[in-house]
Amino acid sequence: MTHEERSRCIRWRLGWLPGGAPKPCPYHPNNNLSRRHAISCLNMHRRLCMPETIADPISFLLNMLPTRTFVPSSITLSWTCRWPVIYSILHELDQLQHYTTIPCKAPHGQKLIEWLKQFN
Repeated sequence: MTHEERSRCIRWRLGWLPGGAPKPCPYHPNNNLSRRHAISCLNMHRRLCMPETIADPISFLLNMLPTRTFVPSSITLSWTCRWPVIYSILHELDQLQHYTTIPCKAPHGQKLIEWLKQFN
């Protein structure tokens, strides 16, 4: 996981939005870009294939990240699909909060996926 990926995950888990205080959402100017609004605005449930009953799909999935080096291949496969989507959502949120395009240095989530694959 890159420093940038780790930073975005930690900020999400702590409830910190990039840039500090909530700002108006560029897509919905009448709403502030809060955590709750970001979940619906960025269609997180649909993009992550998670049921609407899970209030915060990104935190739910981050809690499921592997904590040991040996990871069954089925888990590696699921993270190969999910991690790039999680990271692209967090990257998009960062761009919305700063009203700018932030270039990606590498494909979304590639380092974590490569790390997981080495244990199979």
